[in-house]
Amino acid sequence: MIRGACKLLALTAVSSVLGYCVYFDNKRRSDPDYKKKVRARRLKAKLAKDQDRQQEAVAQEGSMPQLQHTQAQALRGLVKTNTEQYFLEQVLLGENRIMSGDIDGGIVHMINATSVCTRQEAFLQMLQGTLPPDIFQVFLVRLQHAEPTRSITTNGILPNAMSPSSGGINRL
Repeated sequence: MIRGACKLLALTAVSSVLGYCVYFDNKRRSDPDYKKKVRARRLKAKLAKDQDRQQEAVAQEGSMPQLQHTQAQALRGLVKTNTEQYFLEQVLLGENRIMSGDIDGGIVHMINATSVCTRQEAFLQMLQGTLPPDIFQVFLVRLQHAEPTRSITTNGILPNAMSPSSGGINRL
């Protein structure tokens, strides 16, 4: 008889806990903001996951200064969204190559980034401020030779660098 009472007491406790869970789950799901909260939580988790992936990618690329990564993120407004990833990859690869001493490889990547940039003048002005003057002049010359059919404007950006009278082409 005592065993029967223990079984009945255990069954009552389990059913009470299950009833409690079902009741509050139903109450939680009937909340008008439930779907909004679920979507916000999923979006927050997705953003955290994407940020972790970006940090792992930066860590795998090497010890790149945070300043350069921030500059690349600031350039996001200069390109279309469908080419943004390619643009940022080319900028980062170009910066890494130039920092490691491979000037030619870095310039090639910067030319690739310039070719997909929608606001080339702003990007060229940013490069003029960040690259050393001699590397920037080499970049401009190679950019003119790489894309002779595109109308790449360098007005206002080292206007004498391309003229033979200033020695810009002859010095290279």
